[in-house]
Amino acid sequence: MSRLSRRLRVSRMSAPTLPAPAEMRRLDTAVRGRAARAVRARLRRMEPVVLVAPPWAAVPRFLEELSLDLAVGEPAVGCRVVSFRAAYSRPRAEAWQLTLQLFGQLGQRGWHRAAPVTVADRRGFRWALESLLEQAHSTSPHRVALLARDVEALPVDILEDVAAAWSAYRSRHPVDRRCAVLLATSESAGWLHLGNAPKVELVDFATDEAERTITGRTGPLPKAELQAVTRLTGGIPGVVEKVAAAARRARRLPTTAAEVVECLGPVSGELRAAVDQAIAHDHLADRLMGLEVDTPEPLELDVDTPLLRAGLVRRVRSPRGDLVELRAPLIKSLFE
Repeated sequence: MSRLSRRLRVSRMSAPTLPAPAEMRRLDTAVRGRAARAVRARLRRMEPVVLVAPPWAAVPRFLEELSLDLAVGEPAVGCRVVSFRAAYSRPRAEAWQLTLQLFGQLGQRGWHRAAPVTVADRRGFRWALESLLEQAHSTSPHRVALLARDVEALPVDILEDVAAAWSAYRSRHPVDRRCAVLLATSESAGWLHLGNAPKVELVDFATDEAERTITGRTGPLPKAELQAVTRLTGGIPGVVEKVAAAARRARRLPTTAAEVVECLGPVSGELRAAVDQAIAHDHLADRLMGLEVDTPEPLELDVDTPLLRAGLVRRVRSPRGDLVELRAPLIKSLFE
């Protein structure tokens, strides 16, 4: 059954049923699924969200699946997934125009190519952005949301104006809002704020989620081999998806760290570059080599912040404070 068919079937159920104990255990370990549910709940209430994602978090796939879930769920929300990557190194005027063009997609049935909007300063940009939000609010036949990624490509002042325009829209419409927004950014842009919108961390797959992602592409696999390769990946979504695609082509799972690295394609080079840059600094190298998966250590901000931004370690929430652990055993195979 396709994902769309499954979601449509669930949406037609007249009453919820209590899951079986095995299913309850599965839901309890679906950590990435919990993040998705938290985001969906806020967007259905027309509340903004800031999504913080580490490298190789498979953000495009997450947003596409989120868009589908919101479209077929109840209440339904029509979403448009966009990327601000094209704003990198663009002149300010072009970044303004790109932002207005993407926000102009709110409430449009197809990709709408409006005439370019020319603004001369921040005041004009903010006015134009607020006008687009009001237009979507008043003309859209259903509730809509913009799911935007790569927002760290925008200059800081443009992000400040986006936040101000959104806050003004929320103030004008305290109830019955018809527009929402999600801004997905990297760990390095943790300074991003969208009013009082909460920050949701896009975590890696739990073991069960990673195994289901692989077998969803390949069909049933030997349990021992599946568990071994899943552990090697650490549940990093971008790595898990590459492994699943390679296993489907070869009709077998990679069994060693070297085979996993070989099947990653460009992601392999990105991982190696991140490791090489880290181990070039003695204090980062010592910290990275001392960390293990499933054995979290207390967070040390000075040394762990660069490693978090590089995507080599991950934060673990704990009653005794934030901890960090190595993101995947695979990373240690790249130290040589």
